[in-house]
Amino acid sequence: MSRKVPASPKEESKQPEWIDTVPPKVKGIFISAVKAHSAGNYDEAIALYSMALNLLPDDNVLLGNLGVALRAQGKFKAAEACYRRALAVKADSPGSWSNLGNVLRRMGKLKEAVACHRRAIELDRKFIDAYYNLGLVLQDIGKLDESIRLFNHCLKFKPDDDRINWDKSLALLAKGDFVNGFELYEYRWKREELVPRHFRQPLWDGSPLNGKRIFIYSEQGFGDTLNFCRYLPLVAEAGGKVIFDCQPELVSLLEGMDGIEEIVSGGEKLPEFDVQTPLISLPRILKHDIKSIPRDCPYLTAPAQAGFPIHVPEGTKFKVGIVWAGKPTHKNDHNRSVSIENFLPFAEIPGVTLYSLQKGPESKQREELSCGVLVRDLGNGCEDFADTAKVMGQLDLIITVDTSVAHLAGALNIPVWVAIPYNPDWRWMRKRKDSPWYPSMILFRQRKPGDWSIVFNSMLAALKQKLKS
Repeated sequence: MSRKVPASPKEESKQPEWIDTVPPKVKGIFISAVKAHSAGNYDEAIALYSMALNLLPDDNVLLGNLGVALRAQGKFKAAEACYRRALAVKADSPGSWSNLGNVLRRMGKLKEAVACHRRAIELDRKFIDAYYNLGLVLQDIGKLDESIRLFNHCLKFKPDDDRINWDKSLALLAKGDFVNGFELYEYRWKREELVPRHFRQPLWDGSPLNGKRIFIYSEQGFGDTLNFCRYLPLVAEAGGKVIFDCQPELVSLLEGMDGIEEIVSGGEKLPEFDVQTPLISLPRILKHDIKSIPRDCPYLTAPAQAGFPIHVPEGTKFKVGIVWAGKPTHKNDHNRSVSIENFLPFAEIPGVTLYSLQKGPESKQREELSCGVLVRDLGNGCEDFADTAKVMGQLDLIITVDTSVAHLAGALNIPVWVAIPYNPDWRWMRKRKDSPWYPSMILFRQRKPGDWSIVFNSMLAALKQKLKS
């Protein structure tokens, strides 16, 4: 996040020295650019900033704003060039240093990003966003205690800032402080990614339910629903009659789950209920710490009528299901997804048969990269998660990147190895090879951003050893 995001006509009084020195034509173009930028019309904003820079090619304010717009479009190299030119013009600009740090972070150059944010703070000790941005990078690196200290420093000045409280929650959760982490995790409802649902019935506060009907609804991705549906039986044990609202693709898998009285999906008319809660608020309501989260697996079972029998080639000794990519629209997909080619060394082992469980557009890689003989397709035959669960139960091991399949395998208590990026989702925590959520899971972690070689070499060695034993 830049120091000014972006500079606005309403803020002209704060920077009269700059705005009063530019030619009137540049001022007019700049104001139009900011309006387009603020409205999210990045193409128009970039065109206008570029027009202004044709008149003032070395203006650090214009260069900085152009960099912010380019970064929003994912044009990181161009954004970096803008920030570096701005710093060449004005080396003591804390905003330019912090902006450069932000784009370097997105490019995986974390140590360089840290240096940039520290330089911004040296230049302006009151630059709160620089402390916040530094906290984000240190969180990426795994220095969670230091990042939390920086977030706390920022909260002294901005106690109700949604961004800071949200990112502090992620750091606390990654550290294993579930009690405080889930408390702040409620700030997720302040983010654009989630739209709160409003009901006349009150939120459940954890008080005895005594037979009340409680409406619990999924709120994020498939993996989140699979991860946290483990809490539904606990709500039933607390005396609640659970009505659960989940994604249509999960209905046939979850409708037979213990603790669910009724399941609805896809905008169906809701039955009557007395209290309600979002699914991922349950750990906070039940006040669970890392030692008390429910870990008994399996807590899901594939329906008997689901799926289909897989074909096992003659000579197969070990059947491995693989998934190489998550949903492309996921904000962290650039870090977690890989190519099918990363898995091909497993196909070199005699007796190992690979099966693709991949869904979505990335499943085309199997044919595009001529992997059809080496990796047999199962994913396209699965209509929903119940089918996938039944198919997975016929395999010996699942190897996947961080996707919903990892959660499904864990919930079914099927052996699963997960390739974890350097900066992982909070629930995989840091350093540990096991998962507090799933006893059947082993985590293989990147040692530096973007480098999957050690991860897949380690899994290859572990697979060979497993076959020997």
